[in-house]
Amino acid sequence: MSVVTEQIQVLSDNGGLLQLRCFGSESTTAPVLLLLHGAMADSRLYLAAQRGLAGFLAEQGCCVYVADLRGHGDSLPALGEQPPIEQSDLIRHDIPALLNALLERHPAQHLFVLSHGWGGVWLASALIREPQLLGRISGLVQLAVRRRAKAGGRWVRFARRTLWGTLASLMGRFKGRIPASAMGLGSQDEACAIHAANLAWERGEWRDLDDGFDYASALKNLAWPPSLYLAGDRDRVLGHVEDVRLFARELGRHDAQVILLEKGRGCSRHYGHTDLLTHPQAEQDHFPLIADWLAQRRQDSHTQELFPCGNAPDVKDAAYITREEDRPCTKS
Repeated sequence: MSVVTEQIQVLSDNGGLLQLRCFGSESTTAPVLLLLHGAMADSRLYLAAQRGLAGFLAEQGCCVYVADLRGHGDSLPALGEQPPIEQSDLIRHDIPALLNALLERHPAQHLFVLSHGWGGVWLASALIREPQLLGRISGLVQLAVRRRAKAGGRWVRFARRTLWGTLASLMGRFKGRIPASAMGLGSQDEACAIHAANLAWERGEWRDLDDGFDYASALKNLAWPPSLYLAGDRDRVLGHVEDVRLFARELGRHDAQVILLEKGRGCSRHYGHTDLLTHPQAEQDHFPLIADWLAQRRQDSHTQELFPCGNAPDVKDAAYITREEDRPCTKS
């Protein structure tokens, strides 16, 4: 396998200049992977430890693209520039631009998207608004992705409400950005408008704050691609497994596998919200699971006819998830 590294710039339709780093195979049959970060993070999330998930999957024969959305990493406009960065910029402009760029470069190859945290919610929102892109996706890997924040005991809810909510918002008003790095909430500061939109969505309806677009209603007419959902057993605030399951159910009937990464049950350690990607041991614990799942899904072609609208039985939410496990499908 020939492994190359390439730096690419993608221009979105409203002026964003997005940085893409490519790792992996030059083969025209290799699966193409787009890796998206979430809030208070950037592309370094996938390049951590010795190789990170990007390097690991590239060595498995995949063509891997690691992206920075505007206001993150080296993408432009940078955080703090005018006009202020809004969540709608990421959903309606940046993510569609990245997907279209990869589909143009690799028109005949399977395209998968891997996302972390709020990146998975932004991705889902972009695909709902652009259903023609949804039909081109072969599968999704959602890492600690949830929209609503309902799970957890009293102290978890208190910590989420005070630290992630009230305190971060107050610091944002004082500094003009959410100082996530200084507060220990993430690796990169975040735009106040994006943080405010995250809070609104985790507490209420899945409705666009700018144009009122109802994502939940629009989703009912779509067929969602096969998806793998991973959650760490120590991620109790930002990606609790019950909230991850709730998000999988919210997306409707689809082939969804939800896995809890738990020490002693396929994993060598406990994993939280970020270290399920950044800890060196992840390469032995669950990165092989992701690679196996992608290899399996390459053999299937997802189209909008896979789950035709109106043919899904009227069942309880739990029936939408076809497989749930409390450990990875790897030997401990």
